[in-house]
Amino acid sequence: MLDLDSLNYWSELNKPHLTLDDIKPVISLISENQAITTAIIGRSFLGKPIHSLTLGHGGLKVLAWTQMHGDEPTATAAVLDILQMLLSDSSALPLNAFCSMFTVKIIPMLNPDGAQAKTRINAQGIDINRDAIALQSPEGRVLREVVETFKPDIGLNLHDQCAYYSVGHSSQPATIAFLAPAFDTQKSINTPRKRAMQLIAGMRQTLEPFIQGCIARYNDDYSARCFGDNIADFGVSTILIESGAHKDDPNRQIARKMNALCILQCFELLRSNTYQRFSEVAYFDIPENTKNGLSDLLIRGVSLNSPNSVQKFQADVALKRHNNADYEGYIDAIGDLSQVYGFTEIDADELTLNAGKPFILEHPITLDNEHYLALLQQGFTHFLGDSSLLNNLSSLPCLLLDSNQQHCLMPNNRAFMLLLKQQLPFLAILDNQLIELQSGAQYAQS
Repeated sequence: MLDLDSLNYWSELNKPHLTLDDIKPVISLISENQAITTAIIGRSFLGKPIHSLTLGHGGLKVLAWTQMHGDEPTATAAVLDILQMLLSDSSALPLNAFCSMFTVKIIPMLNPDGAQAKTRINAQGIDINRDAIALQSPEGRVLREVVETFKPDIGLNLHDQCAYYSVGHSSQPATIAFLAPAFDTQKSINTPRKRAMQLIAGMRQTLEPFIQGCIARYNDDYSARCFGDNIADFGVSTILIESGAHKDDPNRQIARKMNALCILQCFELLRSNTYQRFSEVAYFDIPENTKNGLSDLLIRGVSLNSPNSVQKFQADVALKRHNNADYEGYIDAIGDLSQVYGFTEIDADELTLNAGKPFILEHPITLDNEHYLALLQQGFTHFLGDSSLLNNLSSLPCLLLDSNQQHCLMPNNRAFMLLLKQQLPFLAILDNQLIELQSGAQYAQS
């Protein structure tokens, strides 16, 4: 079986986020190879360069673009891995044969301003992927010009999706989600779109052994303003690849490797024409992406109090983070969450969830891990008072509130709480991190 580590070539790109400064040295190194043509094809709204790297001179043209949403960096690393593998003859197809068959143009970061700010939008506040008609963004105009002049046969539209998408109604995360976008409201299937579907079916077959059950199909509702739909309307076989989460993979390196693997397989399917073995039925057999099917931590069947009452009730509690790169946890939902799953789940049938007590800051204190753990064991989960009085030197996050604020267990509130067993603190949850408070604490977890 393929060594997946070989697909992660640029180890320096193993980061939770990538900016132009991160990829510039890699682009420079790749550009030293005479087989690569590097160009600045335009500039962002704030004047940052938008690079393209072109490999090959063959008649089959493939265009790939990444990070048109600035906070979606996974495929940026993957396309640079792919180029280096091709240049190193590490793929199944030797470089000379590849270059004779394909011309591949890669835009490794379409939205460098958004990448710098770690935002989906560009510096104008525009979502570039909704600018395919008005072309009010310079980045959108750059992409449109490349499509019109390069005239690709295949378009690879590479994105990241929210960590909480699941495969259908299963407990599996959608680590990779594919789409052959529609080019009209009727969702018609012409020859280019059929080829995109066939390629996706073949790519899915290649990925399945590595991320079994973690491949989904994105909703294909037509969107006139989206670039993928518009480029498909140009007669380009357009493939959307969304990189998603996988358990214990905070930097999405599994999705990065799966991007590299499936794109290399796309080249092989095109080279050998074996994509024609697959049908549209195989494409539609891929389970749909389900939004909000997952949470980071799901506490099932826990006993808890409402904020203004001593009356207890039993419910499920789901915890999430505010975004994929931010570890600040919050309560997403309370209630019947039987149709939702967690990357981590706790069977809390014998436990009680409690917001904990406030520690009043009356004089300066310095927290280390030992001191903080002792406070948690006493039932304190948050601090009230002047922030200048608290010096947190521990490895754990703190929740500090003004003296007039109240911390309670309600949706959208920060996830700082205690799980009690027989009225004693058993586990602490601090921004979705689990901390054992009783020696040898055992609890049902999946």
